[in-house]
Amino acid sequence: MSLDACMQAQGLAAALCNGLQALGANSQRVRMTPGSLAVCSVDLDSALRQQYPREPRWDYGVQCRRGQSEQIAWVEVHPATSGEVEAFLRKLGWLKKWLQKAARQCKALPDSFHWVATNAGVHIDSARRRRLNAAGIRMPRGRLEL
Repeated sequence: MSLDACMQAQGLAAALCNGLQALGANSQRVRMTPGSLAVCSVDLDSALRQQYPREPRWDYGVQCRRGQSEQIAWVEVHPATSGEVEAFLRKLGWLKKWLQKAARQCKALPDSFHWVATNAGVHIDSARRRRLNAAGIRMPRGRLEL
């Protein structure tokens, strides 16, 4: 199932955008590698703000196509400092729970989870790097290549 079908099933079809448009100014932080295409995207944070006002909502979802293969890249743009690792992991946990609730509609394509650092750079100590690694998350980068 596509990101489009997932968002429609969740009543969020209006939040879906072509390409990387849902990322707004943050779209410049994501680069599509040669042969890859951003099919569509969603600003999940904005789309779910009213429904989950006090939850640590995730930022974006992007459906990517490379040849015949497709996946959904879940992208969080967030300051990349040691003090923000726990906040990021809470957001990741929230996203995974939300996806699990929507599993029937949203679980056909493989997922990948990415942390894109804001302009302040990446400043994460080794202990918190290990926590990210244990959670299956690569170190944040200032620019993501999909």
